[in-house]
Amino acid sequence: MLCKTLSVSFVSVFLLAAREGAAGESRHAEAHVHGVAEINIVVEGKKVTVELRTPTEGVMGFEHEARTDAERKKRDVAMKIISDRFNELVVLDSKSGCKSGSSKWLIVRGDMHDAKDKQRASEARKKSDEHSEVQATHTFECDRSPLGTKVSFGVSKLFPEIHEIKVQVLSETKQTAVTIKNDKGNAEL
Repeated sequence: MLCKTLSVSFVSVFLLAAREGAAGESRHAEAHVHGVAEINIVVEGKKVTVELRTPTEGVMGFEHEARTDAERKKRDVAMKIISDRFNELVVLDSKSGCKSGSSKWLIVRGDMHDAKDKQRASEARKKSDEHSEVQATHTFECDRSPLGTKVSFGVSKLFPEIHEIKVQVLSETKQTAVTIKNDKGNAEL
């Protein structure tokens, strides 16, 4: 029970730290870049937790809240791909025998937490209608530890508007970062 609690804390702390970045302010300034996705991967024993964050423009073709039936359909198709085909977005080495587990996603609109007065709050609300991102988390359960294997990506294949992925990997033994362009290249777990 204690190991499970520590494990969840380890994943939560890493994913939170990856979101906030080491230099909070600079991370916030570059957080919303069209055509770019962030993928954070945590390996704990035989479990792999992956977080995907990207502006909705790259997966749905727009960032505002879906207003028409056509936009709602685009949103639903994109979220279904993320939920049902995550193992094609992030491809783990078959040697580890990893199977898809649970998947969660959320569309986050704008950023109003920095608004200190009414005028800034009003401006932030206007911007929140213009900017949104997908935040998805997916788990994989493996037959053996995936440490030392490679992970490849199919993000650009499924979402052609995303051409760059900033990947961070954290395991019990190492932490690495790599940038993948147009699904070419891989990251080592």
